[in-house]
Amino acid sequence: MPHLRAALEAALGPIYMVEREVRPVGGCRMFVVLELPSGPELLVKALPAATSMGLDPGMFEREVLLLADRLADPNVVPPRGAGRAGSFVYHTRRFVEGSTLRALLAREGAFSLHRTVQLLRDILGALAHAHTAGVPHGDLKAENVLVADGRAFLVDTGMVDAVARVLEGGIEAATAALCAPAYLAPERRDGGGTAPTDDVFAVGVLVHEMMTGHLPLPEDDPLDEVRTLPSWFAELVRRCLAPDPAARWPNAGAAITSLSRGSWG
Repeated sequence: MPHLRAALEAALGPIYMVEREVRPVGGCRMFVVLELPSGPELLVKALPAATSMGLDPGMFEREVLLLADRLADPNVVPPRGAGRAGSFVYHTRRFVEGSTLRALLAREGAFSLHRTVQLLRDILGALAHAHTAGVPHGDLKAENVLVADGRAFLVDTGMVDAVARVLEGGIEAATAALCAPAYLAPERRDGGGTAPTDDVFAVGVLVHEMMTGHLPLPEDDPLDEVRTLPSWFAELVRRCLAPDPAARWPNAGAAITSLSRGSWG
């Protein structure tokens, strides 16, 4: 089997040059690719080998292109295309020069409330657009939030469902292959499908990380007992993390409305 980098160069064709490999996410390997002679940079994400084996690349590409047509928010980085390189199926998106939220938290630790609210506005706004378009993110985690010039951008929005629709084993197999368990709502861990309320739960996990520097643990005290928080913000997070999906915000639009009413300018 050819090396993945060489296989990608062969699959993408002569107008693209693989510049470098970047930090992987889970079992996915990622490469920055330049469109020659001086065009834009793309991020190519190769799915895990075992997952790739179960995917028809043509069917997957159709799902990816349909998804791209539905995502038009400036804080959502939509997919561009998909294909097969050797034994691996990949998808592409515009490369955003910045850091993942995971890398920022590793370098800086907990954020201030003001910075958290600023990033949360972008995250919820992007999610609200996706939810209105009928696209749950499905895999919201710190690795899938990019921060550039102080703004947050979502990547891989809807990709779990795109994989699930063409993968044997459906959503359970796609979730097991791609998702981080710490961000999954209880109903997702029990084999349920994606939904806006599942994304809302993941938002609560992200907020906990931004405010404490670490993922929430079962034995952790509520966030408002760890940090001094305004009551409106504590309530927003509490509802995000409710175990019962019916007790959460129904979608990101409802959560951002609450945020806008409570927060400062």
